[in-house]
Amino acid sequence: MQRLPWKWAWLPLMLLITAKLEQVGGRSYPDLARSDSQLTRLPFFGGGVGHLLRYLHPLSLSSPSERGRISELRSELDANYVSYRGAQLWKLNFNATRGSSMAEREEDDEVAEERQVLASPDAQFNEVVALFALTFVALIGSVLGQKLLLWRSVSVPEISGISGLPLALLTLNSSELYESTLEGLQWLSPLDLRRFDFLSPGSSFQINRRYRNGSHVQRYYGFQLWKVHETRLEQPELRAFWRHFGSEVWNINQDGIDILIEQRNVADARKFMDQVGYSYNIMIDDIETAIDETYVEVPAVEHPLDAVRNNSLPWMEVPGSTMNWRRYHDQADIKQFLQTLLETYEENVELIQIGVTRNKRPLEVIRVSNGNPDNWAVFVDAGLQARDWLSPAALTYAISKLTHLWGRPKAGGQRQSRAERAMRRIDWYFLPLANPDGYQYSRHTDRLWTKNRGYDTASGCYGVNLDRNFDYGWDGTGSTSNPCKNLYRGAQSFSEPESRAVRSFLSGMREYLGAYVSLGGYGQAITYPWGDADYVTENQRDLKQTARRAVLALRRLNQAEYTSGTSYRQKLARPGNSADWVQDRIGPQLVFNMFLKDQGRYGYLLPPHYIVESGEEVFEFLRTIAQQLE
Repeated sequence: MQRLPWKWAWLPLMLLITAKLEQVGGRSYPDLARSDSQLTRLPFFGGGVGHLLRYLHPLSLSSPSERGRISELRSELDANYVSYRGAQLWKLNFNATRGSSMAEREEDDEVAEERQVLASPDAQFNEVVALFALTFVALIGSVLGQKLLLWRSVSVPEISGISGLPLALLTLNSSELYESTLEGLQWLSPLDLRRFDFLSPGSSFQINRRYRNGSHVQRYYGFQLWKVHETRLEQPELRAFWRHFGSEVWNINQDGIDILIEQRNVADARKFMDQVGYSYNIMIDDIETAIDETYVEVPAVEHPLDAVRNNSLPWMEVPGSTMNWRRYHDQADIKQFLQTLLETYEENVELIQIGVTRNKRPLEVIRVSNGNPDNWAVFVDAGLQARDWLSPAALTYAISKLTHLWGRPKAGGQRQSRAERAMRRIDWYFLPLANPDGYQYSRHTDRLWTKNRGYDTASGCYGVNLDRNFDYGWDGTGSTSNPCKNLYRGAQSFSEPESRAVRSFLSGMREYLGAYVSLGGYGQAITYPWGDADYVTENQRDLKQTARRAVLALRRLNQAEYTSGTSYRQKLARPGNSADWVQDRIGPQLVFNMFLKDQGRYGYLLPPHYIVESGEEVFEFLRTIAQQLE
C-alpha cells in the first residue's frame, strides 16, 4: 500500500473539523470560547461576553438528540461550560395545606420534551431576564404596600389546592417578589447586591428607619472588637494599649481580653501590637454592621419556631402575645407578655410591681407558684446591663416554658419526673428587665449603652452602672467615680431606684429565699461569690457542687461549654455587684451569676439566632437549682 505524502497528513484532521461544523449548522465559537481577552471575562456578564453572545445566538435545534450533541461540542470548546440539563427550580405559593407526599404521575413524551425545553440554559436565562423586567414593578409594589399578581400561561401539575386551573396563578406580596428578584439578579453584578437592599425588613435601611432613625443615634462605623490573648490586664504594655487605643474592655475571661477599638485607632493599634508581639484576633470587623444584625428577625425556615407546628415547642407560641423569640423585643412587648401570662395562668401567676425607674417605667416581678407556704423562693433577674439583650430574651423564654409545663396536665396518668416535682415546689420570682430605661435607650439610641438613665447635674452625663451600685465592695477596683464612664458606680451605693427596689424586695424574702440568680452576658460561665478577693464562703461547697452539676447538665443539653468557679478566679470580678451583696446581707443557700453566650465571637451583639438555645440553657440551670434545693 502506497503511503500518502506528508503534505496530505492534515487532510483527516480537516475532514473531522468539517464534520463537526456540519453538526452545528456551520456555527462555531472556538475562538470566542477560548479567548483570553479580559473583555470577554467581565464579571458583570457572569460567564463573560461569550455567554451573552451565546444567548443572542443560541445553539438550539429541534431534535433533543441534536441538542445533546451540541452540548457535548460546547463542553469540548469551552472549558468553563457547565450544563444544567434536567435541573429545575420550583417555587410554589399557595395557602392550601401541603400533603406529606404527592403521587408520581407518568408523563408522555410530549410533556417530558416540553419540560426539558423549559429547563434548558437558554430558557433559564429568559426567566432571569423576565425577573429583571419585573424588578421595577416590585419596587413600585413595595412602596405602595400592595400585592402583585403574576399570571403565567404555563401548564402545572395537579397539586392540592390549585388543580383544575388552566393557568398557574402565583400570588406574591411585594417583599417576597423583591427578595426573589434580587436573588435572581445577583449573578449579573460583581458586587453584593444585598448592600443595596433597602426594601426588605432585615435590611440596614429598614432597621435604621424603624429603630435608629434620628440624628441623635450613636453610630459605630469602623469600630472593631479585638480579643487579645492575654489575661493579665495589669501588664504595662496592655494597660498602655488600652489607654491609648482601646475604647472599652468588654470582658476578661480565660480566652483573653475583649477590647473595643475605635475606627480612628485601628491602624495605630495594629502597629502597636506588631511592636509588642501580642497575638490577637479581630472578632468583629465592623461594629455597626454587627449592630444591624441584632435587629433582624430570624426567618421561620431557620428558626425552631417551625417545630411548634409539630407540637414539640408549644410554649414558643403564646396566644395574645407578640413574643416569638425570633428577634429581640422592646420593653413594651415584654410587659405585654407578662400580662398575657397573668391572664392565661391566673391560678399560678402573679405580677408584683417592686418599684419604678427614673423615667417612671415599672419594675415588674412575675411570680409563678402553687401557693404552698412551705416552698423555697428563687429570685432571678436579668438585664442589669442595658446592652445585654440576650438575658431578658432567654429568661422570658424560660418563663414561658415553665408556665406552660406547669399548667399542662399529664396525659394518660403519667407520673411527674423528679425535676418537674422539684420545680413545682419552688416559688419562682422573675425580674426580666432590671434596667428598662437603659434597655429601651439601647434599642433606639445607643446600642452599646450599658447604664441606666439617671442624670448627673454636676457633669451633665447620664447613667449609673447598676451592676456596680450595690453596697458590697462598692468603691473597689473595677469601677469609677467619673459619671461619664460606663463603669460609673454612682454617687453612693444604692443611689438608683432600680437597685433600691431589688434591695427592698429581697430583704423582705430573707426568711425563705433559697437561691438568687443574676443572668447576664457574656462569657459562658457560672460564677459564685466572692468577686473582690479569693475568699471562701460558708456555703462554697454547695455552690461548687451545684455549679458543676449545672455545667454537666448544659453539656448534655447541647454540648455547651460553660466554666464554673468564683467570680474572682473566673476573671469576672465586679465591685458592687448584686450577687456579692445578696451573699453578704441576705445569705440564701445558693447565689450565682450566669453569664450566657458567647465567649467573645459576638460579645454583647449576639444575633437573635441564639435566643432559643440560650433560653433552654437558662431553664436547665433553674431546674438544677430546684433539684439542689429539694
